[in-house]
Amino acid sequence: MNRRGFSAVELLIVIVIIGVVAMISFPKIRSALDKTSVRSARVSIGTFAAEARAAAAQRGCKAVLHFAGGAASQAWVTACPRLKPGAGTVDTVAMIDNVGVRFSTTMTYTRDSVQYDPRGLSMDNASTVVRFTGDVAGNTDSLVINTLGRVVR
Repeated sequence: MNRRGFSAVELLIVIVIIGVVAMISFPKIRSALDKTSVRSARVSIGTFAAEARAAAAQRGCKAVLHFAGGAASQAWVTACPRLKPGAGTVDTVAMIDNVGVRFSTTMTYTRDSVQYDPRGLSMDNASTVVRFTGDVAGNTDSLVINTLGRVVR
């Protein structure tokens, strides 16, 4: 007896097995992707802090890392202009980054900005804690900018 192909029952069994495996693995994949997004948001803000320190030291003036919360959590860096110094003028050194939208996270912080002096040291007397929360419950991470202006995990 020559058989070509598969019977409908065999195909149905394979489809059911694939469905069960997918139902078990999709929540774990979603949680892993959310955890990666939270970690990426933390790394992004750490990069902004390093950029603010570098801008302050390179330009020889105050640089500020700003935070804005809410649904579209944002961060950006400003510093004095390189070519036209003057009162009330600042350059946006690092782009305004919509961290909340880009990484699907919520950002909360203890201070709305971190200021760096021309030596690249923090002008604040307290540490700043930035917390990130993902869409999946339990996916959180945090970043601490200490009193010297260094990023500590």
